[in-house]
Amino acid sequence: MAPRRHSLRRRTFAVVLAVVLAPVGIVFGARYDDAGEEDRVRARVLRAAEAARSLVTTTPDVSSTLATSIEEAAAGERVRLRVIDAAGVVLADHDHDPATSLRDRIGDLFFGPEGAPTLRTYEELAPRLAERPEVQRALAEGHAEGCERALGGKLLVCHAALRVSSTTSARVVLAQKSSPRVIRAISDVRYPLLKLSFFVLVGGLALAWWLGRRIVRPIEELRAEVLERAPRPLSGPPIPVREKDEIGDLAGAFNTLLAAIAERSQKNHAFMADLVHELKSPVAAVRAAAEALPGEGPPNPERIERLRQVLFDSSKRLDALVSQFLELARAEAGLPSEERTALDAAELVAVIASALQKDERHAGITFELDVAPAPVEVVPARIEAAVRNLLDNAADFAGEGGAVRARVRVDAGQCVIEVEDTGPGIPPENLPRIFDRFFTDRPAGKGQGTGLGLALAKAIVEAHGGTLVAASKPGRGALFTLRLPIVSHGVHIHSDDVSPPR
Repeated sequence: MAPRRHSLRRRTFAVVLAVVLAPVGIVFGARYDDAGEEDRVRARVLRAAEAARSLVTTTPDVSSTLATSIEEAAAGERVRLRVIDAAGVVLADHDHDPATSLRDRIGDLFFGPEGAPTLRTYEELAPRLAERPEVQRALAEGHAEGCERALGGKLLVCHAALRVSSTTSARVVLAQKSSPRVIRAISDVRYPLLKLSFFVLVGGLALAWWLGRRIVRPIEELRAEVLERAPRPLSGPPIPVREKDEIGDLAGAFNTLLAAIAERSQKNHAFMADLVHELKSPVAAVRAAAEALPGEGPPNPERIERLRQVLFDSSKRLDALVSQFLELARAEAGLPSEERTALDAAELVAVIASALQKDERHAGITFELDVAPAPVEVVPARIEAAVRNLLDNAADFAGEGGAVRARVRVDAGQCVIEVEDTGPGIPPENLPRIFDRFFTDRPAGKGQGTGLGLALAKAIVEAHGGTLVAASKPGRGALFTLRLPIVSHGVHIHSDDVSPPR
């Protein structure tokens, strides 16, 4: 057997390693993320400040239109924009620096119970606007920008201050944006985290080894036992179920499968024995007739006619046995590659009952129908043979002057066909065997039969996804109930009543 490329043990180790080493990956990922953060924040505040300066320059008077334009600039870059005069009086203030973004919420996990710092926290501790270096430098030189690590290095704050010259007084546009420095929070615990990861890795590898052994070893043992049983699957004791877990359930499932195979094998052996027994009688008759054909003396017409009848009856029985045997084998295989058609079960039962009513074999038998439309999708010839067999069988047992009642209805999404007779019923000891192959308790005078009719009917119904069961009380007739799935399309229902007269 070729080696398995990906075993459960390897997958278990891979999962444990991924979980244990994830914190280390976060550390290095955070370091890489912090490297370009300052450039991105600085670019945002500079673009916002330049846009606001352009707006204030073209519209010197503070108005609602100007305020709206500045707010749009702040929202576009997600920064805080303020317009102040030389004395530090705030003329416009629009804050769109997000304090509760997804990034900040994730960052809260690394900053402890106090949460991630924000620009508002920074503003509470910063000097008045007029005293800030960036504002004073912008008034003096016209331009000031930069970034600083505030609040113990946990918050990156970038600003851009631009002077707006006018005929009346100087003004400053101040743009600010913050970014919590997750890398700083992680740096505080970097080395303890690496040490912890090492010890967790050792424990994780031990856990992975134990899990791999605990999970894989029972599977390998079960696999070995199944392969050992493969040459003789139906001999020996059941596979031992050592644990009451999923592996034990799997072993139990194998035992159930083996038991089902053994049961089917026994039935097949019994069937072959019965088939051979049934074939022996007509074959022996044919052989005896062949041996008697030469005879001595001139041909005797009566003797020839008797031998001819023996050959005819024996060949007819052989043909019936072989034909029904092949049909039974095909039905038990699920009727593969046979086309299924939608039809009305009520119409089918009515047509079959009408034909049997005219059969000389059932003279004096009354067929009573109580049918309602029930669309099914079936192999027409096969399901007709099954229903015909049930009606014909009921008529044979109904007795002289008896009746056969056929009912068709829809119940719980299924087509239900019930066939009941007024005969003596099925003896309790025979009821469990009624669908066995070659079992028959047909009354005298109704033909010998093959004993395959009911077995074939049951196999056909089950091949259509249905069920066929029998019930009986001695002296009160027998009831056969056939159930099939119904369909809701493609069925043509005749409006005329085709039921034979009662």
